[in-house]
Amino acid sequence: MTTVFSPEIDLKSIYMNLFNTQMHWLTAVFIIIESYLFAVQLFHFLNQPQDRRRLWYLILLGLLIKFNIANGLFPDPSWRMDIKLQNMIAYGFAYLMGAYFPFYFYKAYRLQQLRFHATWGVFLFLILPYLLFDVILYALNDKLIPDRELGVLIPGTYGLVVLAVMLRAIIKKHKDGGDIAQYRCELLVWFTVLPWEAMSVFAFYPAPQWLRIGLSNLGWLVITILQFEKGIRSNHHRDRKLKELTRQITTEEYEAACRALPISERELDVALLLREELTTAQMAERLFIAPNTVKDHITAILKKTGCHDRKELLARLLTPPPPPAGN
Repeated sequence: MTTVFSPEIDLKSIYMNLFNTQMHWLTAVFIIIESYLFAVQLFHFLNQPQDRRRLWYLILLGLLIKFNIANGLFPDPSWRMDIKLQNMIAYGFAYLMGAYFPFYFYKAYRLQQLRFHATWGVFLFLILPYLLFDVILYALNDKLIPDRELGVLIPGTYGLVVLAVMLRAIIKKHKDGGDIAQYRCELLVWFTVLPWEAMSVFAFYPAPQWLRIGLSNLGWLVITILQFEKGIRSNHHRDRKLKELTRQITTEEYEAACRALPISERELDVALLLREELTTAQMAERLFIAPNTVKDHITAILKKTGCHDRKELLARLLTPPPPPAGN
């Protein structure tokens, strides 16, 4: 990709770029929005560190933010950093994003068919070509465009293969008994990956920054917003369900359910307080222990029971076991 820089600043560059840099205003908007969403997701993850799916999405969102920053600022001849290194960094984050997609689908949606692609495949067919053509060869011959055109052929072709494998894995998972709402969500996320395949075309036909950033961000921004909306609806539904269960179970039944858990005596004390919907600080005050100790106990209970968060654990404790067969 070549860019012609002019020392003169006209009105167009003032309105389109920020603070006399190469960053388009649209890129900055995406960075601000996604940084806010990252902070919100990080807050929820720190409260529920056992939520691995949120962790995988946090990594994805973090890579996307870094991609936007690198591709928004680089290449810029006014920087003291070597221009070749700037190009390597900008393209490097693009390749990292492409390499992370299979891993994200493999981990977050448990698509076992992507195991090879999520590990060895992306290294052999994405990272390795980048290192050979965009780093080593470019550093030796200083010919960015020819090296980019050669280096993108293998990753571009491999991207089509991975997209096809992803789609088949999602469809097979649904046919094997997957949830229809989850199936639609996974298909929607798959569609957001499609614009990244078009990024390989830009090696031959350079595109303006706003188009590249728009294609690579818009889909993921929509998905993130939809996930927030889905999370809010799910939380409201769970809260209503927990209140119904709380009214239906007796104190004795709840205590018996807690004692049936494979937990220690101190963890049992914490579990017994979950029904009262106390905060961590309130639990700590009631048990005369530190709030961090309460968090450690809750984390241990969730790990031992296989639950993802407090509400899932509480729903399990509030649900009476089925009567023995034959009664």
